[in-house]
Amino acid sequence: MKTLKKVLILMLVTLMAFTWTACSNDKPQEESTGEGNTTTESSDGTETIYPFTFKDTADNEITLEKTPERIVSVSASITETLFAVGLGDQIVGRDEFSNYPEETKEIEVVGNYVEPNTELIIDLEPEVLFVSSPMPEDATQLIKAAGIKTIVISDQTDVDGVLENIQLIGKIGNVQETANKLVEDLDIARKEITDKVKDTEEKKVFVDLQDFVSVGADTFIDSMLQEINAVNIAADSDTAWPTLTLEKIVDANPDVYISLYPTVEEIKGNGGLQSVAAVENDNIVYFPWGTEENDILSRSGPRVMKGLEFLAKAIHPEAF
Repeated sequence: MKTLKKVLILMLVTLMAFTWTACSNDKPQEESTGEGNTTTESSDGTETIYPFTFKDTADNEITLEKTPERIVSVSASITETLFAVGLGDQIVGRDEFSNYPEETKEIEVVGNYVEPNTELIIDLEPEVLFVSSPMPEDATQLIKAAGIKTIVISDQTDVDGVLENIQLIGKIGNVQETANKLVEDLDIARKEITDKVKDTEEKKVFVDLQDFVSVGADTFIDSMLQEINAVNIAADSDTAWPTLTLEKIVDANPDVYISLYPTVEEIKGNGGLQSVAAVENDNIVYFPWGTEENDILSRSGPRVMKGLEFLAKAIHPEAF
């Protein structure tokens, strides 16, 4: 079981690393007008006018002739977003990691982001396939030949990017009003959280994904730490997912140790960490693999402000 968990963690980090590379310079693109089209939105910006031509986060230009009625998603964060903006009933297929909300259990599983079941996806006859990173070329060509539009909505590296993804999906599914209201509500929650911690003492934080693999600059978790008066001790690394040395962690002396995999007992049992302030002062916060909290922190989706609050409470409990 422990070996399986390590494999899953490795898959998660691999996906996050890939999508970071894919989207570090990408934001959801503004829709462009197709040939002969003068507008793609109603005058009040709440209704999508079809044909709708836009660019996804991989800069692919896509035209939809009508509102998608059958959707497959092979990204947990996209699946959550689709449900959050009211498009859950249109989802006919999802990846095995899409486990929220509860209704996802009733949806056909079409593999995962590494090995999507192309044959099953085609059999489900979706008009649209959402992915968070480009699929292998052979799978892409099969999907295209079946007349299915593949839309890349990359996992974003900051909170603003998450909100932009929500709005883009709202436009694609003609639920802009719902998507815009969701973004407004998330921005309100964001301000409430950041206001609570703005006058707190800045704290140094180490995030341990497993075996001292951490989060570097320009990553989703790093961006959340910046919003809540926290300093990521791995932010000066030259990669998105650096493996820190024990010496680096000890020298940085983090005030808070956030673990997404190793248990508190395992951390305390590491003799080399005994002098670290977070360990000495018992400021170790553990979000176990497979829990809702871990999922939220690992996904750049509509529950982003819950993740921000989890971190804020872990780092600045005195503010809550």
